[in-house]
Amino acid sequence: MRGPHEAGVSVVSALAGVVIVLVLGSIVLSQTIGGSPAPGHGPATRPGGTTAVSALSSAPPAAARAACVADVAAIESAVAAYETLHGAPPPAGIAWATGPGGPLAGQRWPSGDGSFTLEWTGTSVGVRPVGGPHGHQTLAGAAGCADL
Repeated sequence: MRGPHEAGVSVVSALAGVVIVLVLGSIVLSQTIGGSPAPGHGPATRPGGTTAVSALSSAPPAAARAACVADVAAIESAVAAYETLHGAPPPAGIAWATGPGGPLAGQRWPSGDGSFTLEWTGTSVGVRPVGGPHGHQTLAGAAGCADL
């Protein structure tokens, strides 16, 4: 049997929990809706007032490298599945992977986030960075992702 003080303690703890959730919710909303960035922490602007870098237009280099490594791993996994089924590595190109019965059938070929493209040469996965010093080279596998 509960005493009168035990019921009061559970009500107070429930109210405290509600207050904590409301405070956290107001902090999140103030940061996402009405909060303005501190000076020096917002997007850079050019003299004409245009934004130099948009958050949606380009990924940070670390994110591009992580996406590249994940996409290379997906292709290497598809190659291994093809080899297991057919006893030989697949031909160059992407038709073996995305065509009917391929390991990536019904899926898109990993094509990167705009900063790189991937290709299967018949012997290795090639990474072709779109820009930078290696913009016209094909590098083997995930090692090529380091140049993004």
